[in-house]
Amino acid sequence: MSDGTLFTDLKERRLIRTIVPRGLVRSLKLDVKLADPSDAQKLYDREFPWGKYPTFVGPRDEWTLTEAMAIDYYLIHLSSDEKVITQLLGPERDFRAHADILRWESLSTSDFLNEVCEVFFPLVGVKPYNAAEFKAAKRNIDTIVSLYERRLKEQQFLTSDDHETLADLTSAAAFSLGFISIFDETWRSTHPEITNWFNKVIKSRFFEGEFENFEMCETAMQPKG
Repeated sequence: MSDGTLFTDLKERRLIRTIVPRGLVRSLKLDVKLADPSDAQKLYDREFPWGKYPTFVGPRDEWTLTEAMAIDYYLIHLSSDEKVITQLLGPERDFRAHADILRWESLSTSDFLNEVCEVFFPLVGVKPYNAAEFKAAKRNIDTIVSLYERRLKEQQFLTSDDHETLADLTSAAAFSLGFISIFDETWRSTHPEITNWFNKVIKSRFFEGEFENFEMCETAMQPKG
């Protein structure tokens, strides 16, 4: 019997928070079905009235899980490879490492991604352009980027100097939205640590099937309106 079903945006593949769990299912060869909500709309609507995804339904539909960070954690523990679990989540009982990984996960999937979306949405016409809000979001992005730069000047990855963890995966997924829209060639030339780190992480085996045809923007997109 399957270990469950991961609902993700298989058709449009636009939602940033679905990238990591989808990659984990594939790369760890988990016995988890990947499904678009439209593949099981009745079940999805009943179990997830909030209408957000990724979401997870366990075997026999007896329990559900929401929120990308929680789903990533659960999927990793479905693996039988203890070495992989330690690599992605930190050594057992090393609570400092666990906390550091959680810190970057939370920062990337909440504050940072939210601010990037505040810039990205007016660029593609999802929301009206408001100059004051747009500039404020860009300032907030710059501040958060400086935190990443400080860490990546010290070591190759966010919580380790020799391998990626879940912190890097979730952060790179969030940064990918910036790299296709506002982190253009000029930006990349002045942020080499982040650019080099990002290029390394998206080649991770844990991103199987996600970034093969990824292209960065040459020039930053401009607001509509």
